Amino acid sequence: MRLVTLFLTKELRDIHRNRNVVPLYIIMPLLMVVFTIGFTWMVPTILAMARTQQDPGMLAAIRAARAIPEFAGMPEPEALTRYVLRTLVGFYLLLPTVGAGTAAAFSIVGEKTQRTLEPILATPITDRQLLLGKMLGALVPPIAASWAVALIATIGVDLIGWHRFGETLMPDRFWLVGVLLLGPLLGASATLLTMRLSARMTDAQAANQATALIVMPIFLVVLGVFGRIMVASFTAALVSCAVALAAALYLLQVNLARFRREEILTRWK
Repeated sequence: MRLVTLFLTKELRDIHRNRNVVPLYIIMPLLMVVFTIGFTWMVPTILAMARTQQDPGMLAAIRAARAIPEFAGMPEPEALTRYVLRTLVGFYLLLPTVGAGTAAAFSIVGEKTQRTLEPILATPITDRQLLLGKMLGALVPPIAASWAVALIATIGVDLIGWHRFGETLMPDRFWLVGVLLLGPLLGASATLLTMRLSARMTDAQAANQATALIVMPIFLVVLGVFGRIMVASFTAALVSCAVALAAALYLLQVNLARFRREEILTRWK
C-alpha cells in the first residue's frame, strides 16, 4: 500500500499538469451545479409555460412524474421538481466517467511519450500495484469532484425546497446510490477500459480520441436505455450498481492478465 500511495501521489501531480484533463474539473462541476439549482428554481416557470403553450415535451415530463407512485400524491410543482432532480442524477455520473476516462487515456501512453515508463517498469513494483496506482490516480480526482459538487448542489436545492415546500428535497436514496456507488463504479469501468486502450497506443492524442469514440458512446447508450428504468425503480438502480461492479472486476482481471511490461518496453504497438 505504501508503494501504491507513492505512485498515486505521482499520478495526481501528472494529472494536474495535463491541460486536457484540468478543464473538465472546472467546467463540468460548474455546469452540474448551475443545471441542478437552476432547474429546481425554474420548475414553476416551466410548469406555467407547459400549460400555456401546451409543450408536448414538458407535458410528457409531468405525466412521467405523476406515473411514479411515490410522487403521485404530491402537489404538481413538488412532484415535477423531485422528478427532474432524480433524472439529473445521470448528470453526476458523467464527471467520474468522462474525467477518469480522459485521465486514464494518458496513463500509460503518456509515460511512454515522456520517456518515464521505462524507469517505472524497471522498479520492483508489481503489475497489480502499477495498474492500481494508475487507476486510482485517474479515478480519485473526478469522484472527489463529483461528491463535492453534489454536496454543494444539495445545499442549494434544499434551500429552495424548504422555501417552497417546507421540506428538503435531497439527497434521496436514488441520489445516494447514483452519486456514491454507481458513479464511481462506472468511472472504474471507464478507467480500466481506457487504460487497456492506452497500453496499446503510441500517441497520447490518439488514446484520447479513442476514449471519446468508445467510452462516451457506451455511457450514452447505457444511460439512454436504462436511465428511465433507474429513475422509476430503486431495484433497477441497485442492479445497475451490481452490473457496473461486475464489469469493473472483469476489466481489472483482463488488464492484469494482458499487461506485459516486457512487451511494452520491447515491442510497443
